[in-house]
Parts: sequence; C-alpha cells; structure tokens
Amino acid sequence: MLNLILGTISGGLSGALLVWLLRNWISERLQQSIRHEYAQKLETHKSELNTRIQDLAHHNQLQQLRTSLFFDHQRDAFALMLEGIEQVNQQWVAAEYQDWEGMGGPVPRKAYESLQALFTKHQLFFDTACVAGIDLILRFYAESFPIYHGPEEPHARDADRPYEAVRFLQPRLAELFQSRIGVLTSRRAEFEIALLGGIWLINNHHFTDIDLPPKGELRIVDGCFGPGVANAVLIAEQNVGMLIAKLKEFNVHVRKDGYFFHEAAERAARYLEILESCRSAPVN
Repeated sequence: MLNLILGTISGGLSGALLVWLLRNWISERLQQSIRHEYAQKLETHKSELNTRIQDLAHHNQLQQLRTSLFFDHQRDAFALMLEGIEQVNQQWVAAEYQDWEGMGGPVPRKAYESLQALFTKHQLFFDTACVAGIDLILRFYAESFPIYHGPEEPHARDADRPYEAVRFLQPRLAELFQSRIGVLTSRRAEFEIALLGGIWLINNHHFTDIDLPPKGELRIVDGCFGPGVANAVLIAEQNVGMLIAKLKEFNVHVRKDGYFFHEAAERAARYLEILESCRSAPVN
C-alpha cells in the first residue's frame, strides 16, 4: 500500500515536472522565435533606414552642388554685369562728355546692345531685385537715344538726366551684389531701386482713364528727371502707399491690353513685389 502511494506521488511529481519542463521549453521556444522575428525586423528596418539615410545624403549633396553651381554662376554673372555697366559708362563719357556741356549725346549703341545681350544671357540667374535694377539701368540708357518721327531729323534728348539715373543706380546694384554674397544684410538698395522704377513707370505712361501721369504728390515733372533722381526717390518713399496703390491699378490696366504692354506689366509686378516685401519688414 505504501509502495502504491509512493509510486503515485512519484508519478504525480514526475508528471508535474514534465509539464513544467514542457511549459518552460515551449515558452523558451516562443521567446526565441519572437526574438528572432524581432531581430529580423530590426535588421530589415536598419537596412531600410540606412538606405534612406544614404539616399537623403546623396540628394543633399546633389542639392548643395546645384546650389553652389547656381550661386557661383549668379555671382560671376552679376560681376560681369557690374563690370559691363562701368565699361558702357566709360565709353559714354569718353565719346560724349564735355566739361562745359555735360553729356552731349546718347550712350554708344554697340556698347548698350552688348550689355543688353549679356543681361539676356544671364537673366535666369538673377532674382527679382537684381532683374529690376539691371533692367532699369538699361531703360535709362535707352532714354538717352534720340526719338525718330518718320523721315524727319531725329529729336535729340537730354542725355545728362539718364546718365544721372544710371550713376544713382550703380552703387545700389553693387550693394545688391554684396547682399547676395552675404556681405550686407540691408535691403535699402533694392527698396530704392523699386521706388525709382515705380515712380518712373507711372510718370512715363499716359492713360487718362486711370489718371496717368499721376496728379498730386506722385506727379514728377519731366518723368523722373525734373526734380533730380534722388529727390524723385525721396518723393516716392514719402508716398510709398500711394505709389503701391497706383502701381497695382497700372498693372491691372495694362494687362487688359495683352502683349503690347507685357513688359510694362512685368516691371510693375517686380516693383510691387519688392515694395510690398520691404514695407512688411524693416529696411535699414
């Protein structure tokens, strides 16, 4: 009887031990399986993450290279334009300037056309303010050319005033160049370029239905040249809100007439972009 009891107890203990061992074995196998599965997923995730990091690094390198190449081209193109403007001015002075008369004739046409071609070649690399400034200089050069009315003799124009405007713009273009390469942070140069361009634009177009040339504070006798270029800029700054409103009105009006006034509309849009941006942030 005792042997039977002992055998039963021994069998029960062995069964319980077997169950415990089996349960631990299954648990360990499950844990190993889970660890293996997670390890595989982790390796896959690491591999995918490394691939993404490598792709991002490669993309970033390409972007940096493109930015560097673009910046280098922009810097070189801007330097070429500044040099070209100075060369045109030197040729103009050499050909037309007289101490007792001032600037006696228009800018040399070949020099002007070469500068215009250079601008056309590199214009893609310039931002709005740079385009506005260089385009304005070219426009003032063109203001020195005589006016032709049919077969009659061309009507000569005063070349001193366009020359004054170009000389006003030159140092501001240089400041723009310095700001683009990180030497300056002030936006004063582009603000004054847009002020001059805007007040010149509305005073040199005749649209009676929108009261152009303007009357009152924005009216500049003889284009921008009557009071002197610097004073015209001062008048524009003192009435910048009115100038912006008038440029918007002008822009809407000329776009109704299609391609014929396309360039005027583009100029108005550039000046507006600069003026509104400069008004929303301090201009040193």
